[in-house]
Amino acid sequence: MSQGWLVLMTAIVMFPLVLISTIMPFLTRRIESFGVTVPEQAQKDSRLAALRSQYVWWNGAAGVALSASLVLLSLSGMNEERWSLVMMGHVFGYLILSFLLYLKQHRAVKRIKQQENWLTDKVQRVIVNTKFRQEKLTVSYLWFIPHFLLIVSFVLIGLLGYDQFPDRIPMKHDFEGNITRTVEKSYSAVMWPAIIGSFVLLVFIFVNYSIGRSKQIVESSDPDGSLRRNVKFRRYWSSFVVVNAFLMIAMFGSFQLYQLLDWDIRVPSVLVLVVTGIIVVGSIVLSIVTGQGGSRIGGGVGDADGKAAAAAGDQDQHWKLGQFYFNPKDPAIFVEKRFGVGWTMNFARPLGWLILIGIIAVPLLLAWLLG
Repeated sequence: MSQGWLVLMTAIVMFPLVLISTIMPFLTRRIESFGVTVPEQAQKDSRLAALRSQYVWWNGAAGVALSASLVLLSLSGMNEERWSLVMMGHVFGYLILSFLLYLKQHRAVKRIKQQENWLTDKVQRVIVNTKFRQEKLTVSYLWFIPHFLLIVSFVLIGLLGYDQFPDRIPMKHDFEGNITRTVEKSYSAVMWPAIIGSFVLLVFIFVNYSIGRSKQIVESSDPDGSLRRNVKFRRYWSSFVVVNAFLMIAMFGSFQLYQLLDWDIRVPSVLVLVVTGIIVVGSIVLSIVTGQGGSRIGGGVGDADGKAAAAAGDQDQHWKLGQFYFNPKDPAIFVEKRFGVGWTMNFARPLGWLILIGIIAVPLLLAWLLG
């Protein structure tokens, strides 16, 4: 593999990872700071501002240092297999380091909250809008019909053009485009894009469902405004999910055409880079534009006296390390993240664990069956 390709892959992997991780404190809701519930006015506290600044500098510096290390190792002439291991080591190392930095700031915010008695001496208003579920929170599932038709076309291509596929089906390539593994022609080998595409479609339909069914959070300082922003937030991400699903299914389908029409491997490879770039850049831009729960959409206002209360009460006791929601009394399976943009699950719900295990197990099963 050329050194240029390795450096390019380093940039593709590390740059968006470091960027989104570093700016995360500015994308969370105004009622949360490093996974801790705080009054909105506390965001102006100099100590919390200093903690955000420290996190940005430390996390960004660690990301730059590890990225530079990976670039230097990429230029050292190592082979593809070793580089892949080194790259994964850098990525997981950065994620662990970033989490440790977050945890340090999380504990610091908790100490400040205790010192100031934030929320403990204030009336906490729990607000639930019973009409929220009547809103159109996600795009229509009819938008997934083109995805289904695309998968059907993969099946028809595999069935009707089976005799035109080569006797040995390429299944793996190195970064130079050389074939490193082939399998004997079979219907599963010919139609694997349809199989993988079907799984992708089901996953994204489920994600779209989760977006619509996740627990509502109402900021008591601006109930109507926070709900309007949250509705837009869900619709934006739902639309993004539909687009991503179609792009990913089309990307897998390009490999079927490559096998059938004997294309240059660079055609589907470039498509993979383009689709990956669109998804990564799009998710970063959308995260910055919307913020968590729509917190960056428009401008929310506090109470008339400027002393905003927390949203939905102080539930810190249910958030382990500010990241993992564990509340057996809450029937909700999906909830918004406290540090990050998107959703997580209620780890106290058995159904959530079954869903998580299924999402992990099915790809492993498919890899084993198609391997």
